[in-house]
Amino acid sequence: MELIVPRDRSLTDLFSMAIPPDLEVLADLITDKGNGRVALDGQVKTTILKHREQKTLCEIASVLEAEIRAFGGNSLINLFRSSGVTYREIAVDVAKKLDGKPKPDDDVLAIEEIIIEQSIRQFVPEGGESPFYSRAAVSELLKQIVAGLAGASSTVAGIAATGGTAAIVGAVGGRAAALALPPAAIAIAGLTLFQAVGPAFRITVPAVLQVAIIRRARFDADLETYCEGLRECL
Repeated sequence: MELIVPRDRSLTDLFSMAIPPDLEVLADLITDKGNGRVALDGQVKTTILKHREQKTLCEIASVLEAEIRAFGGNSLINLFRSSGVTYREIAVDVAKKLDGKPKPDDDVLAIEEIIIEQSIRQFVPEGGESPFYSRAAVSELLKQIVAGLAGASSTVAGIAATGGTAAIVGAVGGRAAALALPPAAIAIAGLTLFQAVGPAFRITVPAVLQVAIIRRARFDADLETYCEGLRECL
């Protein structure tokens, strides 16, 4: 099953087949919604924004991967690493930052599952009940967490100016109500932790969560295709 349904697809592979809305979330994180970031090359920003507008971000999958790895390479834990930081290293850093305990032999999908669990525990009220959520409900929660973290990713001052935690609660709480779930708001303790980390982590945490969303969707699609093939053989 492992060889037929890959668990460790590269980011370029994942992004090349992802739907535009999922990639647009990453593009907005990388470019700060078009405002640009100090660490972002101007030409790269222009390229990403052009493809975002044309809904062809899948055509620059390798560019998106390179930028995510670059931000990961500048995170607090990566300060003394070379520029060749791998996505797995970034995922491990994020898991640990969220108090997860990835094992040395965990593959990328397993590490991302730890990140998903810890994110729900830390950023969603009553998040400890997450095992009772359906897979679809968890996916919706993750999208709302990413939206909240993305809104908080620029600066602590910016968060305060827009109403702090209350503003994030208002922005994402309503959509969760439709699913009969606890409001998907970033808890005060979680937001404080998120504000305290370096600027790179304020990008890589939501970026890795978004990658996890994309990987889950691709894995489920691959698994369904495989199962369909088995059914046809019966």
